[in-house]
Amino acid sequence: MLAEDIKSNEILFSYKKCLEIGLTKSIDAPLISLKEKEMKRKLQENKKFIEVFKKCVNRAHTKLNKKYIFLLVDSEGYLLDILYNKKIYKDIIGLGIKRGTSFKEESCGTNAISLAMKLKQPIYLKPEEHYCDIFKQWYCIATPLCIDNDIVGYLDISTVKHNMADEMIGFIDLLVYKIVNEYKREMDLESQEDLEKLTDKQIEIIKKCAEGYTELAISMELGLKPATVKYHKKEIIKKLRVKNFQQAIAKAIKLNLID
Repeated sequence: MLAEDIKSNEILFSYKKCLEIGLTKSIDAPLISLKEKEMKRKLQENKKFIEVFKKCVNRAHTKLNKKYIFLLVDSEGYLLDILYNKKIYKDIIGLGIKRGTSFKEESCGTNAISLAMKLKQPIYLKPEEHYCDIFKQWYCIATPLCIDNDIVGYLDISTVKHNMADEMIGFIDLLVYKIVNEYKREMDLESQEDLEKLTDKQIEIIKKCAEGYTELAISMELGLKPATVKYHKKEIIKKLRVKNFQQAIAKAIKLNLID
């Protein structure tokens, strides 16, 4: 089945679900949003994610027409942040779109984010394809943000009353790439800071292992007993918080502990 057919079928299925749950098309704001305490917790948990989103979007925004709205949504569909030109779009908050707003279909009907969450792929939605009236002038592209095959959130780029320019389809791929890589780099740095440091001896051992040395060869090379080499390998696994030594080598390379 073609991707467009899959999307069309999913839109119809979503409309049906909205009707079944009794969602009114004329709602003037999304129905579900986080309570203050829960929202603060979620924002704190995603602080680094939000910072990276802002940095990457602000860099790109200077080169773009100011009509675009950028939304960062977590993996559960809750809005973490929104960036837009307040001179052009004065009524976004009036539509109930703010931090903590849910974009699941039971909250605001069929939308690009809810479909991207279901299909786990980029979705482009035109105004007439939305279920609720509040989005009937919105052109939206929503796409998953993935790190190591896990979806950590979604990026949505929208315009209101302005058709989405063709170049945005390619641009969103570039922005997704930048956000994901920057966030991954930040998380790796944070992970490195939290880890217990390896000793110089342990660095030497893991370096030799990465070069293909056996435990016996390492013990002879470094003047250690084989049992001591085994002990240090166990300590390295524990300190790097991995399951086996192959993972320890991979993580050490990733963290630039060894070449």
